[in-house]
Amino acid sequence: MILSRTWLADYVHLDAPTEEIVERLLMAGLNHESTTAHGADEAIEIEVTSNRPDWLGHIGVARELAVLFGRPLHVPDPRPAGTGPAAAESIAIEIRSPEICPFYCGRVIRGVRIGPSPPWLVERLATVGVATVNNVVDITNYVMLECGQPLHAFDLEKLRGGQIVVRRAVAGEAFTAINHKTYTLTDQMCVIADAERPVALAGVMGGADSEISDATTDILLESAQFAPLAVRAAARGLVLASGSSYRFERGPDPAAVDWASRRAVALIVELAGGSLAAGVVEAGALACSPATMQLRDSRAAEVLGVEVPGPRQREILMSLGFVQESSGAGASRWRAPSWRRDAWREIDLVEEIARIEGYDRVPEDQPIAARPVELSSRERAVRAVSEVLVAAGFCEAMTRSVVAEPLEKTQSPWSEAPPLVCQPALIRGADRLRRTLLPSLLEARAGTLAVGAPHGELFEIAHAYVPRTAAPPADLLAESPVEEPLLVSLVTAGEYLRAKGLAEAVLARLGIGAGRLPPGGDSCVEYRPFVSDLFVAGRAAEIVLHRRELQPARVGVVGEIAAVLLDAHSLIGPVAAFELRLDRLDFAIAEERRLVRPSDFPAVERDINLVVDEGVPWSGIAAAIHAAAGPLVEQCTLVQVWQDAERLGAGKKSVVVSLRLRSDSGTLSGDEAARVIDAVVAECGRRVGAVLR
Repeated sequence: MILSRTWLADYVHLDAPTEEIVERLLMAGLNHESTTAHGADEAIEIEVTSNRPDWLGHIGVARELAVLFGRPLHVPDPRPAGTGPAAAESIAIEIRSPEICPFYCGRVIRGVRIGPSPPWLVERLATVGVATVNNVVDITNYVMLECGQPLHAFDLEKLRGGQIVVRRAVAGEAFTAINHKTYTLTDQMCVIADAERPVALAGVMGGADSEISDATTDILLESAQFAPLAVRAAARGLVLASGSSYRFERGPDPAAVDWASRRAVALIVELAGGSLAAGVVEAGALACSPATMQLRDSRAAEVLGVEVPGPRQREILMSLGFVQESSGAGASRWRAPSWRRDAWREIDLVEEIARIEGYDRVPEDQPIAARPVELSSRERAVRAVSEVLVAAGFCEAMTRSVVAEPLEKTQSPWSEAPPLVCQPALIRGADRLRRTLLPSLLEARAGTLAVGAPHGELFEIAHAYVPRTAAPPADLLAESPVEEPLLVSLVTAGEYLRAKGLAEAVLARLGIGAGRLPPGGDSCVEYRPFVSDLFVAGRAAEIVLHRRELQPARVGVVGEIAAVLLDAHSLIGPVAAFELRLDRLDFAIAEERRLVRPSDFPAVERDINLVVDEGVPWSGIAAAIHAAAGPLVEQCTLVQVWQDAERLGAGKKSVVVSLRLRSDSGTLSGDEAARVIDAVVAECGRRVGAVLR
């Protein structure tokens, strides 16, 4: 942003030298880039952060200077009088896409004379690096640079059908901008159209078909509010950035929409002649909901380490435009001004006090009261999982959230919906938000091994992006249409059981075991057969979480990577992997654990050999054993699985299980152990059709 020193003086009179002005602005958050002489004026270039769009106009910076130097701020209050036929007789406005354009207004000026701008206007625009076009266009640029609200002037006679329609573009629709280049639009872009064709790309640039020319006599002056994301997507998608799009992307002051229109009309009538038609044509309603926040009287001192008296705090905030809504014992409540969308927390108010009071007043050697920060359950879970996997010899990877189409052709364990597509692509060749981390980790493993690394044992903890299958809520701010599960994924050389063992280690560190709900515990997991094009058929499982009084839910998958994926990444198998949803598991690490005294009595170990159908999973057998033996089962281990059609029969398999039984109340006798084994065999027969071999 380039400022004119002479221009700033219209709003706040300062006797201080430019060096002092830029120093005070720097300490208030406006980084100084350069100062250059421009005739009798000075051009001051500053860096404006994206959260402060109010500084993208001279009035916003002058407001800051008025507070910093304790001087009055003078802002014009234009009230142009309309005469003659009403503006509504010349133009009608309709908004068909209120989610992109909440509010649009237009004023009509008849009988203008297009010509060169006066010297003072030309000089001011030249100081800030803007070329002059004609008096009307120069005025719209001047007002935008004055208050930060972009405007656009149409030649009224060139608007067909006497109407303005704010709508989404038709896919493939052509638009010729005022730079006389033609662009192909998508249905995600918003256009300002007349009765027949687009005449402007909303918030970005006007069209050549309706631009102001030397023959223009009647104009329609547009001032509107556009959704920042829609403007940003259109400007980037077409590589068509402008001063207007730069400001709309950051969100101008809603209150400036009408002020900028009135200000521009007053200047046009003054410098280009003509008369303002009576009234203003409006459609929609301004979206403006400034935040309210509480400020405790003692909070500034706690954060800054220096006392700022209460009256001084109120003086600073009120001078910056904040409104005190209430005041009580030890705290007050404030409403942010319309131009401060970045202020919504108590700490934001403290920052404002610090900026204006001066960071140089904050002592360097005085300790500041610090409040210990307690890690959330999710943060503790992330740390715990990282520790387990690093201790197991894995390296943490960081891959991109946006991937190319080949990586997103793989089925996601978390959604069957197609991936979200970014338009334009955030990274060249990568335009899809990933729904699982596993393909990215396989790519990273292949790259690691290709450069000669001894192993490619990798894990990653990151978010995926899953479209919600339900209809979007009426209030899009209440719930995002995209779910962002926090995942931990791992790829490793080896077979299914290696990845399963690692998954069990991670779950155990979180406090979740397998098989059955422990005494006094709240959760356990079960491994069930899982079919996916990610994994080899029959060598994969889904991990299902069981919690008391809740429905079972999938929280992970584990298996051997399918050959087609290994070939796609030039990997030599076997490679196994797992993926867990930490956002569904982090509750466990916060649960209180109950210590259990080990039994003082000896254990009894028995092996059983069961014959079951080939498709019966181990999880089903283990569940039957735990159900039959209950708390007497201290350990249940799968020892061996083998098949022999001649000896066992077709489609059968032998499962050898080792059991360790122990009682808390006494030594188990041989008969008692035998009765437990009989109950186990009977329950396995009832549940999974097992017979004792």
